[in-house]
Amino acid sequence: VDLSPASIDIARRRAAAGGYDDVAQFEVGNAAEASEEPHDWVVLDRVICCYGDVDGLVTRAIALARERIALSLPESRGWRGLVNRPLWALEYHGWDRWHGGCRGYVHDVRRIERQLASAGFRPSGRERVGLWHIGVYDRSRPNVADRPASRSRGA
Repeated sequence: VDLSPASIDIARRRAAAGGYDDVAQFEVGNAAEASEEPHDWVVLDRVICCYGDVDGLVTRAIALARERIALSLPESRGWRGLVNRPLWALEYHGWDRWHGGCRGYVHDVRRIERQLASAGFRPSGRERVGLWHIGVYDRSRPNVADRPASRSRGA
């Protein structure tokens, strides 16, 4: 689900090229409001940066993800955050505002990770690529080793 018809068109072409066009479904719309069924994975690739209500979007992703959430967004921490905040503001007030682009946001990565953690998602991979944070978060499952051993009686 994506707001951009052009992005959906690209996704359809890529799915077809990879042989997944018969199992992949695409829809133009607002993912935070779409009536979707839960999926194994939810991917928010360069989506959070264009969405003002990050709490609502992440809450919806949590509700729809059975196993994993993967996301990319502008890094808000450290020197990358110090660069990203004015850079995204300049971009919006400059080029995008006058050329029909959408507003960009630098949301707090720590806050998003706390929201994911409170829903049982733990990081399984995190990386910074340029000014971007890329993270993969897996839903925690009870560890078999932590369960009490079953008791059996010998015959």
